[in-house]
Amino acid sequence: MELFMWKHGIDLVISLAELFFGFYPFVWSLATQTLGSVTGDELWISLIFVLYLTIYITLRCLPVLLYDKCILELRYGTQTRMPCYMYICMGILSIILSQIVLAPLTLAIVFVVRTIGYFFFLYFWAVWAICTLLLVFLLPYLCIPCIGRQVRLPEGPLYLDVKRVCDLTGFPMSRVFIIRTKSTQYSNAYFYGSCCLKRIVIFDTLLYNKGLQPHELQPHEVGRGLFNIQVAAVVAHELGHWKNGHFYKATLIMKLHFLITMILFGLLFHCPQLYEAVGFKPGLCPIIVGFIIVLRFALTPYLTLANFVMLWNLRRFEYAADRFAHFLGYSMPLRSALIKIYADHMSFPVYDRCYARWHHTHPTILQRLAYQQRLDIEAAYN
Repeated sequence: MELFMWKHGIDLVISLAELFFGFYPFVWSLATQTLGSVTGDELWISLIFVLYLTIYITLRCLPVLLYDKCILELRYGTQTRMPCYMYICMGILSIILSQIVLAPLTLAIVFVVRTIGYFFFLYFWAVWAICTLLLVFLLPYLCIPCIGRQVRLPEGPLYLDVKRVCDLTGFPMSRVFIIRTKSTQYSNAYFYGSCCLKRIVIFDTLLYNKGLQPHELQPHEVGRGLFNIQVAAVVAHELGHWKNGHFYKATLIMKLHFLITMILFGLLFHCPQLYEAVGFKPGLCPIIVGFIIVLRFALTPYLTLANFVMLWNLRRFEYAADRFAHFLGYSMPLRSALIKIYADHMSFPVYDRCYARWHHTHPTILQRLAYQQRLDIEAAYN
């Protein structure tokens, strides 16, 4: 926490100093002078600007690194004995590797904005919308193999328990899968997709002893996971997401949010007063600098508010799915499953309410247990 507060305090002070002293115009003029005798094309100047900015950002981390290594680690006795030259080598390596990604990205941004013109931000939104839709189709074939091998839930005692809850809702068992994980210890199950692409995916780490015999496991894996009825309760929760159309709603909300973000971005990007406010001369509006100052500073109020609202909505979805599991009669197994998952992960159950509202996609375990109790009371009176 001390490091966290120091990091954000330093970042606040340095960010204000950058704006007050005209840091971005200075770096841009330095990049312009570097290529002054070669070219004056904004495309190539932007590359040098990003390189200088990357070097500066690496050096910007020094106060936090020094506070961590020279004060906190000595105070709490956790020094790692890494020599100073290793940090220097890591910094140089990070600069070089980052340019492999940032250089093509910078060229692409500047080229696209110059080619498309004023409404380039709508083009970015359309590309993002298409890519996210394609991800729904490609997720089982590109992303999931990195986690493990996905197969249909095999027949057995667990299959019967899961089939019982799926039959209550009309969800086809052919769309229930299990992932045989490679190394992850994270217990999870999720629903995604729509129509013929919908599926419920269960990690094998959610099963008791991963569905294996104890002698087939590592010592720390023995006793982890849920019993079959608890897994069925988790599936009932995921079916709540399906029945309530949360996938469609979340997709629509995300696309609307990104569209608003891009419209605001386009309006601010084309605002000359914004460039003058950070120190640029009238008429000088570099494209790559516009991206940085709009995303880092100008859009912060909206993005902060939108993040809060979307997290609130995701937590509302979780409560709705919990209500559906309660409706199906899986309240007690779901409560015991939540407690066991928290115990397996050794997660601390108590969070500050304000912190949870600003950072958590799910209600805390105590909130979810209290919600189940409230549903019990409502059911008793009804």
